[in-house]
Amino acid sequence: MKKRWIALLLMIPGVFLTYVAYTQLDISVAYTCRGLSRSVLDIAEIITNAGDSKWYFILFVPAFLIFHFILKNKNWSMKMLFLVIAISSSGLINMLIKWIAGRNRPINLFNHGLFGFDYFKAGYELNSFPSGHSVTAFSLAAALSILFPRFGVLAFIPATAIALSRVIITSHYVSDVIAGAAIGTVCTLAVKYYFDRFKIELAPRSEVS
Repeated sequence: MKKRWIALLLMIPGVFLTYVAYTQLDISVAYTCRGLSRSVLDIAEIITNAGDSKWYFILFVPAFLIFHFILKNKNWSMKMLFLVIAISSSGLINMLIKWIAGRNRPINLFNHGLFGFDYFKAGYELNSFPSGHSVTAFSLAAALSILFPRFGVLAFIPATAIALSRVIITSHYVSDVIAGAAIGTVCTLAVKYYFDRFKIELAPRSEVS
């Protein structure tokens, strides 16, 4: 029940901030970022690569197999499984919302003056909402904060940097990354809820206390 309330409390400001960004910030910030220097954009391009979910599947799936089948370490294998499921589930929900929303990316604003949604349409230029990189980054950050609560806050620093980089390189609007951050975090909390329901321990008692 506690995690349900946490998820609700995250979604309410998430929806509100997404709306505010959509109506007040998206267009002006997009045009501002379009005029940034090449050096700033190059740095953002490097940072944004860290939000690609494929890197985490390449890392966590083999790690799960090694811990589960070779090292026979149940605790760490469950941690890796938790990370894989959190990122996978948030990614699937992200893909569904992208298709439903059909939101024009900033490139369509710059080239064709299109801003807003074209529902139930697919394609790169209509997959702006929410930001997939932000979903992945915040899903991972939330998962790491659950697994390693002492260092949890630090996990959100690179997640925030990845989300900002998506805006800076004009792949997404501010509202896209805010929504992505909320969705990624809430999805991870939902996965944790079901792990708890099935009484799957993710950390020894000494780590939790």
